Amino acid sequence: MSDDMPKLGPRLIVLALTSLFIGGFLTWLYLQDPSTELPKPAIDPAPPETSEQKANAPRGSFQFYDLLVETEVPVEVEPEPDRPKDGRSVFLQVASFKDPKDAESTRVQLIMMNLTNPVIETRDGWHRLIVGPYNEDRKRFVAQDLLIKQGYEYLVLRR
Repeated sequence: MSDDMPKLGPRLIVLALTSLFIGGFLTWLYLQDPSTELPKPAIDPAPPETSEQKANAPRGSFQFYDLLVETEVPVEVEPEPDRPKDGRSVFLQVASFKDPKDAESTRVQLIMMNLTNPVIETRDGWHRLIVGPYNEDRKRFVAQDLLIKQGYEYLVLRR
């Protein structure tokens, strides 16, 4: 039976000596006299305020936020035209289907979303669902936002 058990003698002795050394060191640190600590550096007090400094000190709450809201900064910007620069109309292609029934059901959904003139174009066996034209960027941005919120992806077409 003694052959099956590993010999713990040297390991146990090293563990006991290490524990004894660490315990003795921690006890020595605990028993040290606290009066031998290093002196703390003295903090120089702030010089006393003069009467002039006291008179110029701000009183009450700061009105920084109100100042930002009430102050208006004039900015001179020329308004850009609300049409594409090349003069072409902008359309949004919402989807493309092989089956015309799928295209029609999606077209009905777009009509219920109040999108501008959803049209199905058929070319090469594909039924493309296109909305527009959008001559003003603002209207197109509203339509794009609505499509994204409803989970549709789109392509911007200029014609």
